[in-house]
Amino acid sequence: MKSSLLKSSLLLLLIMTTLYSCQTKSTQPNIEKAISDLTDKYPQLPKGKTNQSDYYKLVRSVTNGECNFQLQLRSTPDSIEDKQQIIILINKENECYAIPFFSNRYFDYWNFEFDRPTKGVKKTNTTFEKEFTTAINTLSLNDTLETSSKVINELFTSLLNCETVKETDSRQFEGLSLTKCYDQPTENFDSCWARQRKNFISIKRLIHPAKYYYNYNAYLDSRNSRIYQIINQENDRWKKMKPLIKMYRQGCNFRGGNDLPNFKIKKTSNTSKQSKIQK
Repeated sequence: MKSSLLKSSLLLLLIMTTLYSCQTKSTQPNIEKAISDLTDKYPQLPKGKTNQSDYYKLVRSVTNGECNFQLQLRSTPDSIEDKQQIIILINKENECYAIPFFSNRYFDYWNFEFDRPTKGVKKTNTTFEKEFTTAINTLSLNDTLETSSKVINELFTSLLNCETVKETDSRQFEGLSLTKCYDQPTENFDSCWARQRKNFISIKRLIHPAKYYYNYNAYLDSRNSRIYQIINQENDRWKKMKPLIKMYRQGCNFRGGNDLPNFKIKKTSNTSKQSKIQK
């Protein structure tokens, strides 16, 4: 009798443990599926031979405990010449959504202001603004302006380590960083400098989300030579954000080696001055 009771208890314990294990497993975010679906959708994203979540290594992860969401930045291996990255958003239900974080060669995805795409690059037929908006809406991370603002802040300041651009930062737009992209033409220094000047004028004009508001809405991503400016087109804080994301490319491209950008020495009436190039 005792033996039968013990067997029944052990069997019940085994069943309960199995059910709990299955339940725990099913509630974990399916990162592998999210990345696989994204690489299937966009051939511009290279694929690994086996698991895509192993191929796209985790670079950084950020968790917001207040609104209970997580952000991940994943990247192809360093051996890839034109590295591509992926951002994954995860909500409190452990549902995840992956969006591309392409390199600057994909002009149509970033839709850069005051810039033109180069020939020979396959279009993505989407934009970062569209992908990001779809992600936060799908995961219910855009229920109010407060929630979506926290996602944006964590994304740009914590995950991507961006710097906030202010109206007093004009000097950051005077120097030029050199960016390597071997299959893109080397740019002219003067045209790069003129583009950055236009960038700053445009950013400064829209730098505050609202009149007399102390926050800033532009973020400098030095690592990727981009500036993201987030403008909310919905004024009611209790409604969903309608983001307009203006993108600005910084720096001047060169192929490498001795193929540096051409530039002219700008002269004034008293002195001659050469704009700085930051390597």
